[in-house]
Amino acid sequence: MANTTTEQDYLSLGEGFSDYDDSEKSHLFTISRLRLTEFRDLDIKFNKNPSTGDVIVKTGDIAVKQSIKNLLLTDFYERRMRPGVGSGIKKILFEPADVITEIRLKDMIDEVITNYIEEVNIHQLSVKTTRDGLGYDITIVFTIEGKNQPITFFTFLEANI
Repeated sequence: MANTTTEQDYLSLGEGFSDYDDSEKSHLFTISRLRLTEFRDLDIKFNKNPSTGDVIVKTGDIAVKQSIKNLLLTDFYERRMRPGVGSGIKKILFEPADVITEIRLKDMIDEVITNYIEEVNIHQLSVKTTRDGLGYDITIVFTIEGKNQPITFFTFLEANI
């Protein structure tokens, strides 16, 4: 019995691949799953699709960027039934703007992305304080699993005074 639609698609096509051994079938299944699987997320603004009237679904790197931003801005105990999901970054924004805080922010961002968005491989993560010390410029260069094209994500975390 197949667990996902992708497995069912593969199993329905798999009868024609009886000449392959188990390792080749497993490899073919992994490749087909990567092709059919795409990162998806609902539009955070809940905009409606003009043709269907449903909430717009973001896909690919746009959805991943939105998920990263949501995780960075989510504090612990904010998500109902999932109190452990969050970053705790909001508390650090009011610490003195120095190198130590930049390192702590960098570690927290890396940890939250690694723990909750498994499809993302971080290649470069930069945290820089602004000259006036009112926030941090965040730059993340990452790739999505199954794709080799690097994606760059920029955001500004502001300490509300």
